[in-house]
Amino acid sequence: MLAALCLPVALGGCSFVRTPSTTSKIPKGAPGQIGTVVNDLSSDATASGGASTICSSVLSSALEAQLNKVGGCKKVIENQLDTVDDDSLTIESVTWSSHTATAEVKTVVNGKHQLQTLDLINQKKGGWRISSLG
Repeated sequence: MLAALCLPVALGGCSFVRTPSTTSKIPKGAPGQIGTVVNDLSSDATASGGASTICSSVLSSALEAQLNKVGGCKKVIENQLDTVDDDSLTIESVTWSSHTATAEVKTVVNGKHQLQTLDLINQKKGGWRISSLG
């Protein structure tokens, strides 16, 4: 599940959309690791206890802390997951440097295709994590 999600998420207006796994199409190296994070967001969102896992394993520690300040990361993510109504997502492009990356993701929001941006950071401990959604 990936987002058409903006910060501050707690203010609403955006929602996650579900994605099928695309692991077999993910290249190796940084783009593959970044693609894996995006797929983890999707699979964790549909799993039991997924909001907690997203907060602890997919989001950067800074983003998790920011969401904790606006209502609790788990609660904010659960609220967004409750808005899921579409099952499509396509990673259109990934650009990266040694510490940051941007993934452009095509989603369907209210029946219309939209490009969304995910910013990621390469945390030394924990690898690539989503640092901003929107």
